[in-house]
Amino acid sequence: MEAQFPATHTTETAPQDNAENKRIYINRGYMHTNEGRLKIVHMVVCIVVFICVMASDFPRSSPANWISFVAMSGFWTSAVLLFLFIINVVALLSIIPWFMLEFGYTVIWTFFWFVSGCVAADYTVRGAGDAFAVAAFFSFVAMCIYGFTAFLFYKKFREGGFKLPFVVRTSSGISNADPRAASSTTTTTTTTVIQEKY
Repeated sequence: MEAQFPATHTTETAPQDNAENKRIYINRGYMHTNEGRLKIVHMVVCIVVFICVMASDFPRSSPANWISFVAMSGFWTSAVLLFLFIINVVALLSIIPWFMLEFGYTVIWTFFWFVSGCVAADYTVRGAGDAFAVAAFFSFVAMCIYGFTAFLFYKKFREGGFKLPFVVRTSSGISNADPRAASSTTTTTTTTVIQEKY
C-alpha cells in the first residue's frame, strides 16, 4: 500500500539571520514576555521610591539625592530598554551584546538598591520621617526584583544563551499533491518563530 501525504501539515522554522526580520516594527509580543513584564515592574517601583523621597520633608538632602539618582536612573534605563525591545532595535543592532548590558545593569542596580535601602533606613532612624521609611521598604523590594531579574538572565545564560522574543508569523499555501489529479490538493501552513540569540 502506497503511503499518502497528509492533507495538511505545519512546519516551524527559526531563522537566525533573515534580512526581513532586521527591521524596525512594533513588537507587541515583547510585553507578554517575562523580561518585558519585569521592565515594567522596574519602572513602577522606581517611580514609587522617587515619589516617596520627593514627598518627604527633606527632598534635597544628600540621602534623598542618592536615592533619587538610583530611582530615576533605573526608571529611564528600563524605559529605554523596553522601548528598544518593543520597536525591535535589538534585532537590528544585534552586534551589540544586549544580554551582557542588561545583565550588568541589573546586577549593578541590585547593589545600588541595597545601598539606597540602607541609606533610607538610616535616615529614617535619624528622624527624617515616614516617607523615608516607605522609601527604604520599596528600595529593598526593588533590590529583590532587580536581583531576581539578574538571576533569570544568569540562568538563561547557563542554559545556552538568551533568545530575543519576536512576533510569530504564519503563512498558508495550497499545492497539488499529485499533478495528475486536479482534485487532490494539500494545504501547507508555515509558522515562523523568529528568535535570535544575543
